[in-house]
Amino acid sequence: MSNQLTFIIFFFAVQQFHAQDNGIEITGKIINDSLSVKNIHVINKNSNKATVSNQYGEFKIPVRVNDILVFSGIQFYSKEVRITQQLIKSKKITIELFQKINELEEVEIKAHNLSGSLVNDAKNVKDSVSKIAPLALDFSMIDFSKPVINDIDEIDRLKPPDISRLINPHFQKGIGASFTIDSPKKKRTLTIPEKIRTDFGNDFFTKTLKIPLEQIGFFIDYCNSEGINDLYIKNRKMEVIDILIKESITYRKLEK
Repeated sequence: MSNQLTFIIFFFAVQQFHAQDNGIEITGKIINDSLSVKNIHVINKNSNKATVSNQYGEFKIPVRVNDILVFSGIQFYSKEVRITQQLIKSKKITIELFQKINELEEVEIKAHNLSGSLVNDAKNVKDSVSKIAPLALDFSMIDFSKPVINDIDEIDRLKPPDISRLINPHFQKGIGASFTIDSPKKKRTLTIPEKIRTDFGNDFFTKTLKIPLEQIGFFIDYCNSEGINDLYIKNRKMEVIDILIKESITYRKLEK
């Protein structure tokens, strides 16, 4: 009987030793107000044992006094907690994790002191995307209140330019051309190329773009492949001017 009692005492002593060596299993819960707390990593830095939380943020892990538990997740700041004797006794722990704040890259705001005047602001802005000649911004001859009439259809756009413009610049036949019979009560309707020429003026074509006077009409037809007629109809005249300036360089090289 004495030997049996000794064995029982020895058995419980061994069990207590192993329990102390492996640690006490505690139950924990991770909380956050807005984000999911599922699959949060829980690592015991001292024993190198680890687990992950379930969909409710709950987990279990063996610990000993003074062990360090590390909690980490992709959307949270990492957190370390030291195990105290009180936590060992309660066998419960609640951890609140805080969401990482995404920091935006620094944005530089440039002050250009724009006045609202197209001509003045174009001169004052240093980093202008479009390089437009000074005379191209002179719209004193343009009456923006006049309605724009589109006399061009899809078939006309496919027709090649008429070489007769080189001989007689006043003969407007070809792409975008439209005529009405002269009568005492009705005048001929201007074509879109004629409107462009009238609005911008001959000086813009001859002095700014260096296009010979007798070739202005042909040059406007040449630029229609870039859609200037449609842009003009939509009152996007700045884009029309930009295309005319760019295409004048190529056109002058072709003429040479």
